[in-house]
Amino acid sequence: MLSPDDLLSEVQQLARFGISEIDLLTDVMRWSDGMYRMYGWEPGEVTPSLTTLLTRIHPIDAASVRSMYERARKNLPAAIAPLEFRIVQPDGELRTVQVRTKVTRDASGAPIAMLCTTTDVSEHRETAARLVFTDRMASIGTLAAGVAHEINNPLAFISAHLDLIAHELGATEQASLLGEMRKGVDRITTIVRGLQAFSRTDEERRAPLDLEHVLELAVVMAGTQIRHRAELVRSYAALPPVVANQATLGQVFLNILVNATEAIPEGQVDRHTITIRARTDAAGWAIIEIADTGRGIAREIQPQIFDPFFTTKPIGAGIGLGLSICHGIVRSLGGELGFTSELGKGSVFRIALPPAASPVRAPAPAVVAPLPTLTARAKTRVLIIDDEVVFANALRRLLARDGHQLTIAHHGKDAIARAEAGERFDAILCDLMMPAMSGMEVFSRLKAIAPEQAARMIFLTGGAFSASAKRFLDQMTNSWFDKPCDLVALRAAILRVALT
Repeated sequence: MLSPDDLLSEVQQLARFGISEIDLLTDVMRWSDGMYRMYGWEPGEVTPSLTTLLTRIHPIDAASVRSMYERARKNLPAAIAPLEFRIVQPDGELRTVQVRTKVTRDASGAPIAMLCTTTDVSEHRETAARLVFTDRMASIGTLAAGVAHEINNPLAFISAHLDLIAHELGATEQASLLGEMRKGVDRITTIVRGLQAFSRTDEERRAPLDLEHVLELAVVMAGTQIRHRAELVRSYAALPPVVANQATLGQVFLNILVNATEAIPEGQVDRHTITIRARTDAAGWAIIEIADTGRGIAREIQPQIFDPFFTTKPIGAGIGLGLSICHGIVRSLGGELGFTSELGKGSVFRIALPPAASPVRAPAPAVVAPLPTLTARAKTRVLIIDDEVVFANALRRLLARDGHQLTIAHHGKDAIARAEAGERFDAILCDLMMPAMSGMEVFSRLKAIAPEQAARMIFLTGGAFSASAKRFLDQMTNSWFDKPCDLVALRAAILRVALT
């Protein structure tokens, strides 16, 4: 059995707390073993004093610690509120501690001593900050997904009308202008796809990923910042697929790209580059390097770069969790994240990721078969369910060229009423997210009253931004398309459903 003193010492070490007592008349200080260890000394290695203590306290926080002692000596009111500050371990690690104090007074009420308990709260504060950060990111993700949905709907009918006009004009000078407009629509579509990809909240879901695709999504998201600061250089070699979550891995690439841009001053694009190099090393790992020609990182702070809460940004501009979280994400994938940097010459961040355990077979090139003809049967009856009137009308005009008999319902309830009245369709195009009755609800109702009609549904979505919508699409065997739709693929899907 341990002696009471040894037991107290062990408990303090386990709980990461220490006890100190200060004689406010003589400044003599006594520390428990836990107090020594918390500050990085062995018990008895140094003489306890405020001066000794301050050698381990972060310079920015030293003034508040001195003030605590002075207020206690002077018997000032509100002197003893719990105080948190940072200490610097001998190896450079930053820890956060919380001090609670009690002042002992003589018969006249004058302060004579102060008892302090010091607790290492680093893990608690990091956990709390990560929860706040995660909640904030989830909120931003929900907002981004909602914005993407609202952009996709008008983008879909603009795209559809461009297709209609291009078909009417044929090969004319005006048609070439429409081609330029189409490039703009495609560019917006790519940006929105990036918003949707990075707004996913199912962080635990992992699948084999095409790293070049994820990198390019991150480049699109950081594109505006990059263009104003540096020339972007790509050097991509063949990469193995890696098992990861697209949103979280994309967050790693995006964070490092944004950090690279922030290290470069604005207005000197011709003097700076951000280079992305991608390759496979001799062990088969995917290696991604993001290099910048910015200001670099001072040697003395390099060991702290991945520490939680470490930041060189001013207060309010960052909480110092970005690189720490990136480091955690890469490590959770079995990978490594490191860097080299030289002050005034820039930095290179290197991400190494293990390949997927088994090779992922690349999909066979898509073969666009001729669309089946409708001459051998009655006109195909197609129902379009979409609350976006302009998009529904544009889609009807586009599909009418294939000889379909088209009906529009702007509300899910209207579609259900038609089914209950006995109307039947060969194919049903249905928007996923609609007010009053969603496409998911339409599908559920049709399964109950006309299951063969539910099987003929094809879903269109401007962005499945709710968790239930994502789960629905993940479990769905019916075809579904993002807006703006690939018209050739959509037409083929309609005929596959209609002619079965």
